[in-house]
Amino acid sequence: MYNDNNENESQYRYSGSDIPYNNTNNSSTANNNTAFSSAPYEAKKHKKHKGGFAKKAACFVLSAVLFGAIAGSVMFGVNYAGGKIAGSNKSDATGVNIPTVSNNISNVAKTDSSLTEDTNLSASGKMDVEAVATAALPAMVQLNGTTTVKNSSYFGYGQSYEATSSGTGIIVGKSDTELLIVTNAHVVDNIDNLKCVFSDGTSASCSVKGSKSDQDIAVAAVSLSDISSDTASNIAIAELEDSSDIKVGQQVVAIGNALGEGQSVTTGIISAKDRSITVNNVTFTGLLMTDAAINSGNSGGALLNSEGKVIAINFAKTSSDGVEGMAYSIPVSNVKDIIDSLMTKQTRNKVSSDKAAYLGIAAVDITSNYASYYGYPVGILIRTVADDSAADKAGLETYDIIVGFDDQTVTTWSGLTNMLQYYEAGEKVTIDYYHMEGSEYVLKSTEVTLGSKKAS
Repeated sequence: MYNDNNENESQYRYSGSDIPYNNTNNSSTANNNTAFSSAPYEAKKHKKHKGGFAKKAACFVLSAVLFGAIAGSVMFGVNYAGGKIAGSNKSDATGVNIPTVSNNISNVAKTDSSLTEDTNLSASGKMDVEAVATAALPAMVQLNGTTTVKNSSYFGYGQSYEATSSGTGIIVGKSDTELLIVTNAHVVDNIDNLKCVFSDGTSASCSVKGSKSDQDIAVAAVSLSDISSDTASNIAIAELEDSSDIKVGQQVVAIGNALGEGQSVTTGIISAKDRSITVNNVTFTGLLMTDAAINSGNSGGALLNSEGKVIAINFAKTSSDGVEGMAYSIPVSNVKDIIDSLMTKQTRNKVSSDKAAYLGIAAVDITSNYASYYGYPVGILIRTVADDSAADKAGLETYDIIVGFDDQTVTTWSGLTNMLQYYEAGEKVTIDYYHMEGSEYVLKSTEVTLGSKKAS
């Protein structure tokens, strides 16, 4: 439930992944009930609220049941698209040389009779929007998938249905075996059957390498063996640009899968810098604001400078009545280290249910509002730990609050449950958690050998 004292909570919505918003069960919404921290693993101390932690935790669990039915006022763009995505040729594209967007722009300059050989497209200080769009569109992809939406009444009755989701990704690299794609975490978290659709209309299965939900950044990958050589020769790799010296008034181009209908281009300027907004209890800071039109489905798309380089990643817009031209992007400089780290992670696919990992806990989410009121860290509060389970053997206890899993931020029980589907029983991972010592929470880490549900 949103903090009544924060009037800005309801004014913003993610600009995409076009997931139907569920106002009672938040398992289909990647960042719902999560909280932002610029240093999520920094050791923090929290004073214990008077009256006893166990008693407050019990109150919290009861409150969560009651408030869950009415939580949430942030709007999400909804797209109920039907049909199947066209399949790709799947011939091996490993040896194909994929050009960069800046090279594409250079080629545009060479073939444009209005530009001399020594003229840079941005030398005059004016942006050639057509040239930037032509060069950058091949580096953008649609990210489509399905998610389960649960609707229930105040008393818990309801039904579930499968809905489609759509967002945008940016091709930013190529390894020996994979094409690497940057997007928003809320575009790909808790999404099934994820597909990447390229600029030529072909598609391939897509896997998530890792995500940081508190920063709303994720990296996905497509196997080169699933991309035809024809498709590979028609796409491009976008370059991430340092955004620390961006100027207010600078012209920009935004590209994204608006409304899930395919890539579209809008243009505008940088309206402001270092802005902060709160979306679904997650506070984001240091953002760029632009008047370029950003719509549902644009999440994960690129904000480009005159050289066709990505200076920011689009993710949210103001949705208040009577407000126009207030969209927000995450500057590349804020998340470049995270992107580099996620790009090196092992690409994982869902494992079969008989091999899937199991922790052996029951838990509930502590949102930023509950954290503020009760003085708890934001994260996943452990309610029970099964005897002799993986969590029990690793030393996790009731009332510990999990905040990290295998070097990835986790702040919702649904998000952690989704991650476990990609790990096999027997794998070793590190879990970061807060543990109450005296009257303070202390950040700790423990190595966990994941168990099997069958063995529990």
